[in-house]
Amino acid sequence: MYFRFLKSFSNSRPPDRTTGFRLAIFLAFSVLLACSPDRQFEEDLAQNKQADGWRSYQEQSFAQALVDFERAIHLSPELSDAHNGLGWSHLSILKTAQIPASSITQALSSFEQAIRTNKQNADAWVGLANTLFLRRQSSSDYRSAILALDTSLTADTSLLYRHDYRSMADIYALKSLCYRYLGETELANQWSNRSESIASVEE
Repeated sequence: MYFRFLKSFSNSRPPDRTTGFRLAIFLAFSVLLACSPDRQFEEDLAQNKQADGWRSYQEQSFAQALVDFERAIHLSPELSDAHNGLGWSHLSILKTAQIPASSITQALSSFEQAIRTNKQNADAWVGLANTLFLRRQSSSDYRSAILALDTSLTADTSLLYRHDYRSMADIYALKSLCYRYLGETELANQWSNRSESIASVEE
């Protein structure tokens, strides 16, 4: 196809500006068509790997979940929920062992990347809050965790409650703990009461 098209110009006068522009458009469009099936294949494969990651996560195979999410991200770096899953996997591994600073950093980085690619990913905001709470470098971590929890409730709430935490009661409970560590007992009690109130209705 390219050969026949280009050959038609070989014995003619040099192309004018309009002809050159048309040729450039044709070549660009042809390259785009040639590449798009491969790109779509990679996107589909990335989505499959992301789904595999969440399945592994639900089965508590966190090491395998890390591998699946990493593969999804390699295929599609802008896949927000793969970064999010990677963060939760790191976080879950941290909860089952001692917490090295590097692992906290990895979890934090994954949640931040998930949010950069999709600020409406409410689940990533909750993950970020959990990680900041665990890091506890200073009081600002608790403040930032509270802000992240508040932001999660104004983002895409359809992404909430898929794992680990199951309702608003869990979010309020974490918020209460943050205030308690900040020494703000009154606010801690308020959010604890809200959490318990919701939990009692759900039972």
